[in-house]
Amino acid sequence: MHGGQRAVPQLSFLTILTNGAKIHIPMDKLLRIRSRSTSYSETPSLKESLLNLIVCPACHHNLDLTIKKRMDREIEHGFLKCKQCSAAYPIVRGIPRFVTSDHYTRSFSAEWNLFSTTQLDRGTTTGTRETFAEKTGLSPDKVMGKVLEAGCGMGRFLEVLSHSQGVTVVGFDLSLAVEAAYKNVGSRDNVHILQADVMKPPFNEQSFDLVYSLGVIHHTSNPKEAFMKLVSLVRRGGQIAIWVYQKYRRPPLSDFYRIFTSRMPWSTVLALSILLSHLYWLQKHWSYFLVLFPMSTLADPERRVLDTLDWYSPKYQFKFTRGDIVDWFLEAGLQEIEVLSNPISVKGRVT
Repeated sequence: MHGGQRAVPQLSFLTILTNGAKIHIPMDKLLRIRSRSTSYSETPSLKESLLNLIVCPACHHNLDLTIKKRMDREIEHGFLKCKQCSAAYPIVRGIPRFVTSDHYTRSFSAEWNLFSTTQLDRGTTTGTRETFAEKTGLSPDKVMGKVLEAGCGMGRFLEVLSHSQGVTVVGFDLSLAVEAAYKNVGSRDNVHILQADVMKPPFNEQSFDLVYSLGVIHHTSNPKEAFMKLVSLVRRGGQIAIWVYQKYRRPPLSDFYRIFTSRMPWSTVLALSILLSHLYWLQKHWSYFLVLFPMSTLADPERRVLDTLDWYSPKYQFKFTRGDIVDWFLEAGLQEIEVLSNPISVKGRVT
């Protein structure tokens, strides 16, 4: 995406116009996505209570905290050092960083910092709350205890759960989407945000009452291994819920196009997604349009661009059958396995 950003035309903003609806995307915001600067309304800071939940991802020993800058009861800058192997992990703008790079998730770093509030519930809208219930089989209001989201993105589900009583929610992501997540929900007392790799999670085993991952592990290099890592973090009696892409659900041409789009600069894929959204009206007049040019069919133009971009830009994208995922749950020794109606959503319990 670095080269793609430099190639963006010198315009003040990109505009999507579809059936009278407009989306304006400021070019300066697009070009700053990879910047580490921040303009948060509240100073980002780490809550010390998080230290009771995290360990060194390399050797799983406890961490010592060194504070460089404190804001009241929270830490804005500092580092965590392992007592056993001496590995050190910086705290940057209140977020512990257990990785040195966003690696293969750079498209998500860009995507979620640009569309940082698109999927948040606002006012009377409850789309994210409903999506959580559909894909986990759990009512957000009834979730209790310590909860972990693997691949929190910009924090849409963390935001929903943070309103529940008696819950502590921890979200982590490999990408720089954690910057947007912190801006959205990180200042809330019961929310913790960190940057980490699902293959090396910085938590003790059996630490959480609920672990969920919705639309994430299919974007890793080894989804089954990622799932097994998450299962190990669930305490006895706790639950795990995942949602992954289903095989055979999208038109075959979309996978063919991904051979090329997943290698393109991110900004190029964004431009193509905007173009497709602009041409969305053609599907009403030409029945083969969506077959030849698979794209999101969401009515809201901004969400349609985001959904299309989210499909074509990631490096990894695996798809599964229900049987594949149930086999994972059985192999992990999970009980009370439930295949939900939203494909493919499955939950189970650790006993």
